[in-house]
Amino acid sequence: MVDPNEQEVAAMRAAGDIAGQYIEAVGRSDMATWSAEDWRGFIEAICGAYVDCLVEQQVAINQALHKVQGLPG
Repeated sequence: MVDPNEQEVAAMRAAGDIAGQYIEAVGRSDMATWSAEDWRGFIEAICGAYVDCLVEQQVAINQALHKVQGLPG
């Protein structure tokens, strides 16, 4: 990713945290030994955490904007 913004960097951090948790759960840090299922789960965990973080940030931004504009949250 070229020049990620603050939200993207935060999402990458969140995805990195989840990646570490996933690796611990698999119990093998040598990714060369992972099965196709392990890899699918890893990718799903990372991508899901990244997207979830971006969505959460957007929801917070929308709520703050509505508050400033005097609109219902």
